[in-house]
Amino acid sequence: MLGKLAFRNAKRSLKDYFIYLITMTISFSLIFSFNLVASSDAVIQLSSGMDSFQMIISFVNIVIIFVVCFLINYTTKFMFEKRSKEFGTYMLLGIKKKEIAKMFVLENLILGLFALIISIPIGFIMSQFLSLMIVTMLDIPKVIFLSLNLISVQLLFAYFIVIYLLVLLNMLWKIKKMTIHKFLYLDKQNEEKMFRNSKKRNIIFGISLMVGIASIWLWYSRFQMEFISKNETLTYLMISMIGLIISIYGISATVADMVCSFIIKSKKIKYQKDNLFLIRTFVSKARTMSFTFGTLSMLILLSIFSLNISNLSNGLYKSSLDQEAPYDVSIYDDQEAFKEYIKVIEEDYTVEKTLAYNIYKEPKKQIQRLYDEFTDYDSVMKLSDYNQLLTMRNMDTISLQEDEYIIVTSSQSKYLVEGNASIKQIQLSSGDFLQLKGVTTETFWYTLNSRSDFVIVVPDSYVKNLELAESHLIVDTKEETTASLETKIEERMSYRLCKTGSDGEINCQYYRVRVRGSAIEENNTMIAMMSSIFLYISFIFIAVVGTILSIQALSDSTKYKYRYLTLRRLGVNDKTLYRTIRKQLFILFGMPAVYPILVNFSLIDSINNVYYIFLENQYSYLSYFAGGLTIFFLVYIVYWLTTYIGFKKNINEES
Repeated sequence: MLGKLAFRNAKRSLKDYFIYLITMTISFSLIFSFNLVASSDAVIQLSSGMDSFQMIISFVNIVIIFVVCFLINYTTKFMFEKRSKEFGTYMLLGIKKKEIAKMFVLENLILGLFALIISIPIGFIMSQFLSLMIVTMLDIPKVIFLSLNLISVQLLFAYFIVIYLLVLLNMLWKIKKMTIHKFLYLDKQNEEKMFRNSKKRNIIFGISLMVGIASIWLWYSRFQMEFISKNETLTYLMISMIGLIISIYGISATVADMVCSFIIKSKKIKYQKDNLFLIRTFVSKARTMSFTFGTLSMLILLSIFSLNISNLSNGLYKSSLDQEAPYDVSIYDDQEAFKEYIKVIEEDYTVEKTLAYNIYKEPKKQIQRLYDEFTDYDSVMKLSDYNQLLTMRNMDTISLQEDEYIIVTSSQSKYLVEGNASIKQIQLSSGDFLQLKGVTTETFWYTLNSRSDFVIVVPDSYVKNLELAESHLIVDTKEETTASLETKIEERMSYRLCKTGSDGEINCQYYRVRVRGSAIEENNTMIAMMSSIFLYISFIFIAVVGTILSIQALSDSTKYKYRYLTLRRLGVNDKTLYRTIRKQLFILFGMPAVYPILVNFSLIDSINNVYYIFLENQYSYLSYFAGGLTIFFLVYIVYWLTTYIGFKKNINEES
């Protein structure tokens, strides 16, 4: 009998919690699709960097499990409270609490299994689109069709069991403590009001706001060139994030109540149009859902931040390609081996240009002391070699007077030398004095020289008596290079790149070879992984927030239906009533999002202080921030519209 009742109740819940079931289905589908992709040998073999995809997905899934647990726990608790009178009635009829608990658990398992079973075919279809997206991002002209595998299905069921085990054990423990009286009056309760007086609320708001400002300032202070590479920076950023979490919960718990209290006290605002109805409808939420609002705001913060970091990373990787591999092939080795390297390249590619250049040692180090590095000399390059490098990149050459020099350095290190009065004039070991003409970052790349983050470019005559530090080979090919060329060079030239140490261990210095095609593949791999994973995280978080707010709103549309019926009896037409509902939902959905959006802008603006040097310009981050917000609101609005349609349907059915 209880089994039939559980099945009937589960069937009824399909209608009442349709948005919840949709979110659960999509969440399980996403988990399943990412597991399918991560466990696919065909996807992993697309790129050497994809082998870490499975490990990252496993870690992300742990986070997702806790978030989905929060959603299911909240919804289960909500369903339990809504049906508490029904359960109390069962107890009055003599049904044991244990049987009621079994029935409720069975109902939720039926709903969960329904979402799980549907998610398998949907997740399989999603995985095909996901693999297509990854292939497109990797710029590979190949189509991959994934097949179902038992491991991914087993993992999905394992996640399902863990999630529902945690949630339902918690619910069973709660049912065990219930009495008939508690059952009958549970639906009259809500989250306990956090603040009994406005003074305590205002103090907490003020402290939370100050903690938030201090945390953002701390975050901002660390994203400066002179601090970003320091070991303690990560510690400061962790402290900043903890402060922001405290601030978000504190402000989310207080600001809604403060705004409601202000409007209620202001007769001018309160009695305008439908403000009184709106504020009275929302005030109970503001005062009894404070902790929930804090959690939702936290999820929104993480969701938008994930989208922003994904977009910003895409810009960084694309812009930093010239820092990693501006030429088709660059090699660091002894000059006598260069012909052999070229011969290996010519087996598969047409070599158009080559250039061998040297880096020399200036023992009287004057620039090196400004950098935190271990070499005991300044790296020097002659002007003619530097101009040939510029010509190969179709850039304008430079000219130097006999007493001038320039510094070529990385964008991250430019602040160390730019405007430094101590290097406006330097004296070489030969006794000659040179004047600094300028500092440039446009032509620096990570392997311009292997020892330091800068090179001094001087007129050719000054390097005649300097000791050779290292030699480099640059090769430009007619065809676009691929990662396989780098692998081939490493294998064929391993006798030069790999050395056996005194302890018998083989040490391979593969960093001496850099192929542009390999750098492109690595960047595309990182973009593919980050974009897909951050979109995965972000969508789950947004969906959880939208579902909880939607369940609350749709429950209110049924619970307080008499309010809307009263408005109709007072002569309010449907057009005005629907406008009021839209405002009500706009406030409910908008309140948890305002502060996280402001915090996100501050965080991304701070990050831009360091990374703008890799982007198209200093304000590119604004477009990435706007793009992240657009994706967030597109998903968020879908939940808002679905809730609005369901809300109208509920009040029309009941009236």
